[in-house]
Amino acid sequence: MPRMESLKGVEVMETMISLERALEVVLQRVKALGVEKVGLGQAYNRVIAADVQAPMDMPPFDRSPLDGYAYCAQPTDKAPLTLNIVSEIPAGTWSEREIQLGECARIFTGSPLPKGANCVVKQEDTERLGDRVRINQPVAPQANVVYQGEETKCGDIVLKVGDYLSPAAVGLLASLGVEAVEVYRRPKVGILSTGSELRDVGSPLPPGKIYNSNTYTLKGLLLEAGCEVKVAPFVEDDLGETIEALKTLEDTDLVVTTGGASVGEYDLIRDALAGVGCELLFWKVNFKPGTPVALGVKGERLYFSLSGNPAAAVVNYELLVRPALRKLMGRTSHERVFPVYMDGDFGKSGKQRRFLRARAVFRNGEIWADPSFAQGSGVLRSMRGSHLLVDVPGGHGPVQKGERLQGRWIASWEED
Repeated sequence: MPRMESLKGVEVMETMISLERALEVVLQRVKALGVEKVGLGQAYNRVIAADVQAPMDMPPFDRSPLDGYAYCAQPTDKAPLTLNIVSEIPAGTWSEREIQLGECARIFTGSPLPKGANCVVKQEDTERLGDRVRINQPVAPQANVVYQGEETKCGDIVLKVGDYLSPAAVGLLASLGVEAVEVYRRPKVGILSTGSELRDVGSPLPPGKIYNSNTYTLKGLLLEAGCEVKVAPFVEDDLGETIEALKTLEDTDLVVTTGGASVGEYDLIRDALAGVGCELLFWKVNFKPGTPVALGVKGERLYFSLSGNPAAAVVNYELLVRPALRKLMGRTSHERVFPVYMDGDFGKSGKQRRFLRARAVFRNGEIWADPSFAQGSGVLRSMRGSHLLVDVPGGHGPVQKGERLQGRWIASWEED
């Protein structure tokens, strides 16, 4: 059972809980944001809030999928078949000329099929003879025709509530003439990095200081996820300054902090969360890297306190923050967990569950995970080029090449 604990006077609901329990706590507190209607050009990476019905057939007419000649094929046609060319139909034009037996129309990819024609023969299977064409390989009736409504019929539900608007989905709506769509509002997310050791990019770096990378990394991840981002200037390890910085983020839907989440004398974030009126729901989740992650709540706003170690902060984000964002944005699908085979060894063993960063290698229809990076919690370079988090159970022992474990994708929001 999770422990109840009080730290520095801050009441903690649960400590050192499993990832599954942490996700349960997170998702119980999250609900989808409000709905707005946006033009199609602003719909990328949004989530559908109302089913979308096709307002028309697609295609809206019988059309050719290739360049060639349209004619009325008969089951008894023999090669070679010579026809008179009576019209030419470029894409975007319409011909009223009805095709009779012994006739054909020159036609192009996307062109509407003329009246009387029931097939299209590929240009490569023909030979042009002035105003006539010789068909060396006649085709059967209905060959090479995309019929009206074959892709989508008027009234079909083409996108459902919770569907993600990828570029392909937006393109589908455009092909149907849909101008605007109802979507869930973008989450507005605040970022605060803390730590007296931090300096901003562009400033001199005195001894003992490091540049603040977490703000830049998290901002990129949040923008990639389709969020609006508000960044508070980072603060040193000062309780009052940290509380004031958190107050500047109270116009957001969710807050992410990094640093100050561990057990040292200068780890102040839990006290700061209490100082702005948060209830602390949990502290410490039983996995590495990033064990000292915490979650607070004030009203409907969640406050995620992530590890200050750069790679650990990204793992915290992937495992806990991103699922919350998906639900805030109205996603109805669950993130996928799938089997992977190890493409290299990992020599460490430990009592805690561990998530290894790895490249995905596709081999014989299977996903292999290459963990040949430094795996330390502060090694941000290990996240660059990583596609997977590989789940190594607690007490597992060293990981062997060829071993089968469970993995999940990093960063990109895969489509349903």
